[in-house]
Amino acid sequence: MQKTVEHPKEIVAISSDTTVKSASIMMFSSRIGCLIVNDRNGKFIGIVTERDIVCKAVASSMDIEKAAITEIMTPRVVSCPVGTLAGKAREIMASNHIRHLPVVDNGVVVEIFSVRDIMGQQILEDRAAAEEVAMLSNCLKSIELNEATEAVTKEAPKLFQAARCVLRLYETGPGAKNAARQDRTLVSCNECACPKEQLMDPADSDILFDVSGFYHGKIPCDCKKAGAQEPRLVMALSIASRKRDQKGKMSGYLCMCGLAQWTTLNRELTSYKAKLTKEILTSHLTNASLYHQARLSSLTDALTAVGSRRLLEDKLETECTRAKRYKCPFSLAIIDLDNFKTINDTLGHTTGDDALRKLAECMKSQKRTSDILARYGGDEFVILMPETEANAAVTLLERFRAQIQQIEVVENVSMTISCGIAQSTPDCDDSYMDVVRRADMALYAAKSAGRNCVKIWNKSMSKALGASDIQVDKIEQLKKRIAGMSQQAEKTFIQSIGGLIQALALKAKDPYVKFHSENVMHYAVAIAGMMKLSPKQVDVIRRAAMVHDIGMIGIPDTILFKPGGLTPHERKIIEQHPLLTVRILEKMSYLKQEMVIVLAHHEKWNGQGYPNGLSGTAIPLGARILVVADTFDAVTSNRSYHSSRSLDETIELLVDSSGYDFDPDVVEAMVSWIGEVRSQLGDPDQLTTEDLLNSQKQLEQDSISEPAADACAVEG
Repeated sequence: MQKTVEHPKEIVAISSDTTVKSASIMMFSSRIGCLIVNDRNGKFIGIVTERDIVCKAVASSMDIEKAAITEIMTPRVVSCPVGTLAGKAREIMASNHIRHLPVVDNGVVVEIFSVRDIMGQQILEDRAAAEEVAMLSNCLKSIELNEATEAVTKEAPKLFQAARCVLRLYETGPGAKNAARQDRTLVSCNECACPKEQLMDPADSDILFDVSGFYHGKIPCDCKKAGAQEPRLVMALSIASRKRDQKGKMSGYLCMCGLAQWTTLNRELTSYKAKLTKEILTSHLTNASLYHQARLSSLTDALTAVGSRRLLEDKLETECTRAKRYKCPFSLAIIDLDNFKTINDTLGHTTGDDALRKLAECMKSQKRTSDILARYGGDEFVILMPETEANAAVTLLERFRAQIQQIEVVENVSMTISCGIAQSTPDCDDSYMDVVRRADMALYAAKSAGRNCVKIWNKSMSKALGASDIQVDKIEQLKKRIAGMSQQAEKTFIQSIGGLIQALALKAKDPYVKFHSENVMHYAVAIAGMMKLSPKQVDVIRRAAMVHDIGMIGIPDTILFKPGGLTPHERKIIEQHPLLTVRILEKMSYLKQEMVIVLAHHEKWNGQGYPNGLSGTAIPLGARILVVADTFDAVTSNRSYHSSRSLDETIELLVDSSGYDFDPDVVEAMVSWIGEVRSQLGDPDQLTTEDLLNSQKQLEQDSISEPAADACAVEG
């Protein structure tokens, strides 16, 4: 890399009695800009350049044919000895502001450096340095932060022939100071024997970086004791963050000692090479850091700082595999914050979020090191307990429950939890989702038992619906009948499906069932009209309303017409009817839009409905309309388990549930339609549902007659 002045070149020299003219002719014929002047004994006494001839001889009108060269030469010349490195020669010329530097050996000039030589040498050195540093990027391929730091400390020292190296990165920004910083520090060493606790932050030490972020200085005493040697190079590093608040940004340094001697002799080349190296290291470590942050974000819940659902699923799958291999059990618990909805509704979402954070922090402090805690969704958390049987898990969860009861959401309002525990089976043949489902059943049992308790799953808790729970034969019979109907023209669908539903209603011998779907259809169409939906949308909603409850055919009559309250198991069976309806209609391809509405017509605005827990505008608009129409007809009708309510009471119920169970816009449209009908009928003292239905039926009949009349007029 470093050229030394060791091999003499042919030097053009003149004696001291040479005239200025002769010197000029020699300089021109040799095409050089400098001549060495020797005395009669051949010893070096001075130097003359083109500038000397022009400025001192020609400009002063000197007689150049007679004047000796000694009259204009520079006698006191800066020179260097043989063996001087090119970099050192460059420093000498720069500091003395000279363009030529003779190399003198025993009083004789054996070589001369010119600015042109130095520039050419520097270009060659820089090119070689750039090529060498470029090879570094080929060695830094890993995007894992720990692997990336190890690769840096292995490869970077080779560029400077360093004996020892250490890379230290630490998190900066909010929350990354003092003792907490130690947990966020990455240290990678290559032959560096300095204790990690003695590695100082540059800001806390006497390191003074230059403007380029480098430090060339003495070795600290602690490092010397550990075997460090000069020269030393410290490179400041700053790793960018993907977060606007700079949290997660990393700073640090790469410290190398025992560098090759040329790094001291040629500081300019060392700094250039270090600058290129720093750019590559910063880019590579930034990419690795960003990947590391993104991975952590995907594995950490943003609100509570515990594990995410993705982390849980990864760990669960790993634990399940390990349990199968070594036949060791593990337990899993689902923890639910009791009455979280009430906390959100009465105290606000900010208080609800704070409650979740307090809950998570309490469980983090109480869990064992080997346990995995993650937020499963909403107010539910899951804790995975490796090599733990269910009875031992109960002890841990009871400790959770006792500690959490001491936490106040607000003054005098404590929080409680319900917990469901499941243990992997002895043969470990089940999947991890089977364990999750069993824990969920145990949680449901804990809630049913009054909340604030811990339950272990047992077979009696199974909510799986067997053949005895659903009347499969009736489903299949109806499915065949519907499939036959699909061969008819779509325009006859309403008439055909209407007749089928009437037949089913007569079989049920329940007036409500007989007229429910038709009533819901009229109410839904009225709401859609008030919301100014297009005729095509109204038609889809009309058909969806007609078929929305035909899945009830698969529900046993003992449950469907039970006069008292339903058990949790019976409620689960009832909640299957949207899925059963879709199953019956799946062969009718032209009802795809309607089936989407039917499937979601028991979803709630707040996400607490079924079967998929959709919320807000994620629920199809048709389903949001259908649920209001369905509820209105159900509440205003006599059923086996409740008496009908008045129109005013039902309106009040809808308005109170607006924004909670129901879409506010749909409720507003329903109330506006009722008000409009009331006004059209002259504000009767007692408006009835019959009045509403008759008014809507007449409106729909008129809308059908008008196009027919228009067609006749055209034909006439």
